[in-house]
Amino acid sequence: MSTTLREVPGRLPSMEAFAAELDAVMPVLTRVARRFAPPGDAEDVVQEACLAAWRYWHRFDAELGSFQSWVLKILLHESYKAGGRRRRNGLLFGQAADRSRPDASPGTGRDPQLESLISRLPRRQREVIGLYYFVDLPVQQVAALLGISTGTVKSTLADARRNIQLRMSAEESS
Repeated sequence: MSTTLREVPGRLPSMEAFAAELDAVMPVLTRVARRFAPPGDAEDVVQEACLAAWRYWHRFDAELGSFQSWVLKILLHESYKAGGRRRRNGLLFGQAADRSRPDASPGTGRDPQLESLISRLPRRQREVIGLYYFVDLPVQQVAALLGISTGTVKSTLADARRNIQLRMSAEESS
């Protein structure tokens, strides 16, 4: 019977317990990486985040937040690092549209117009919209993950929805 990080606060977990915790949050990590990592880099970003989490697991404090929130912060950081590497290497240009294209498979539920509008929002609004609507995290967890208040998450969601509606109206009238 293995213990998990949640069961033994203050003690360092075994590799098996750490792996069990990681397995439990892997679906969420994958969804977040697909949303925030540069196109084609989601799997690499997840791997880098998992390695960083293992490397720094001794810094995890269950009293400051959940394991999932802690690993998601690492994942977002790795996503931004990957994007920076892409920009520095000049590879992101010309591929930015890949994120807004619908998947080749039918029935994915992705709207290319909406994806394009979201991609043009300010960074904070993209993050909040992505985590809340596409990763299905509750407002409290989005706030903890981004280091902002729940009120800021709610107002940012409202601002983003308003921006999207205005841009959709402008596109329809032109």
